[in-house]
Amino acid sequence: MPLMDLSPALERRAQVGEFQRKHRTGLLTMVFTDMVGSTKLKQDLGDSNAVSLIQRHHALVRKTLRSFVDAEEISTAGDAFFIVFVKP
Repeated sequence: MPLMDLSPALERRAQVGEFQRKHRTGLLTMVFTDMVGSTKLKQDLGDSNAVSLIQRHHALVRKTLRSFVDAEEISTAGDAFFIVFVKP
């Protein structure tokens, strides 16, 4: 059985650790998002239209995130986000 590449997970862990050090906190609020029905959306609208909507979603999340000074996007994959906040 091939071994899993842990480097992306270790990279994200390092990012979270750096965020904690920068904000001098031991407590974090972590938010994981995922769009429900994105696979069906791609089937119904076609890949390019669905990708366009997902990109709009990303832009809206990032725009909203900029209003939180103590928050940071750690990663995104497909339609999912991993975001950390200093406070809930």
